[in-house]
Amino acid sequence: MARHAHGDANGASRLDRARLTVDVWRAKWADADAIAARRRRRLRDLLSFARRQSRFYRRHYADVPEGTTDLERFPPVTKPTLMANFDDVVTDTAVTRERVDAFLADDANVGRRLLGRYPVWTTSGTTGEPGVFLQDDAALHLVQVVPDRWIADAVLGLTPLYRILANDARGAEVAVAGGHFAGASGVALLARESRFLRDRLRLFSPTRPLDELVAAVDEFQPAFLVGYATVLLELARAQRDGRLDVSPALVSPTAEPITDAGKRELAAAFDCAVREVYAATECGFVAVECARGNRHVNTDWAILEPVDEQYERVPAGESSHTVLLTNLANRIQPIIRYDLGDSVTVHPDPCPCGSAFPAIDVEGRAGDVLRFQTADGDVPVFPLALSTVVEEVPGVRRAQIVRTAADALRVHIETAGDRTGDDVWTQVESDLQSFLAARGVTDVRVERAATPPQRDERSGKFRHVRSEID
Repeated sequence: MARHAHGDANGASRLDRARLTVDVWRAKWADADAIAARRRRRLRDLLSFARRQSRFYRRHYADVPEGTTDLERFPPVTKPTLMANFDDVVTDTAVTRERVDAFLADDANVGRRLLGRYPVWTTSGTTGEPGVFLQDDAALHLVQVVPDRWIADAVLGLTPLYRILANDARGAEVAVAGGHFAGASGVALLARESRFLRDRLRLFSPTRPLDELVAAVDEFQPAFLVGYATVLLELARAQRDGRLDVSPALVSPTAEPITDAGKRELAAAFDCAVREVYAATECGFVAVECARGNRHVNTDWAILEPVDEQYERVPAGESSHTVLLTNLANRIQPIIRYDLGDSVTVHPDPCPCGSAFPAIDVEGRAGDVLRFQTADGDVPVFPLALSTVVEEVPGVRRAQIVRTAADALRVHIETAGDRTGDDVWTQVESDLQSFLAARGVTDVRVERAATPPQRDERSGKFRHVRSEID
């Protein structure tokens, strides 16, 4: 039997997308029972679809009785497992790992669709293993509309509306460029396919020197500012210092953890609302912050299960070891009880905003901003920018950068492919030194570690960039 995903799963029509949008908004103030009914119906459909259309899930669920929707009876999956079984996981026989790899190898395909249908996004391996994930039309549409139901109220006042109009509704996203990461590829896709957004959406890479980044954002004058929390905080400091003068209607930190104090700093510097978005390449609409400052899980379309080391459920109010994610929208590459690697805590009490959607705290993918003293003063180097330099070296499978002294970095790498470890290391060292030198950071020793990247012994988490000094 040919395995082709179809219907509103992978080829959503304009009417299908309109229905999805209406349902997203109708659910915002639905009660807990109505939200649960949506979740049960979508989960039942997803499980049935995955067992029919995915060879991997058919095998994986062989011991689970047909028809059951008790998620705890279904064995979890990990990123390495999904990647190792890629051809059997996907539900369209025209999609193969060989074809996907060829598509990803061509940078001209950034912002395009595989086979003209599927956006393909890659992860950098923050939790220890790089990944490749396809989106279908329904999942992609929800990435765009689900956050709006939490954010719209923040931009409806006279001042934010004036800023949106004055800045021509331009949107700036700070994310690593030059690859098929969700931020870069997503921005390129929207700009390519939307006439309205074509000149209004722009990507700003944190790999460029901070002064250049500040100048570029200042010139663009965005109405919406989205991106890595660590970089947004540096832009906020530039705004306070007078090096940046922008007036966004909304700031949305994402991709990295940010404290409440950090969000207050953003709000004060830009004098606008701040709404955090908790998303992943595997599911771009997991949770969004409400007006009361709580991150609400969009449980009508995504299921999060906080669990311990044995994948046993953790009660509300307790931090989990990891969390299992189920994306109820995506049919081309089903994500069901997927170990996301983050620690979350579900709030035991309802949010004061009145929403029935549960709220969570997230200890997400962490990394340290490294600050170096140069002749021109203090220079911050952002974790995702630094790690990307190493990960883009051919032959690097995983990397971890540890600052061991004011003038020393220790780099742990895991290699794969045909290149020798020495060849890979030579380029890693050269590229890191060039990256730092471009920012005025010189006389830093880059040392090769004798061990591969390591997880934190206490939390089990993997951090790309960390500092062992104050």
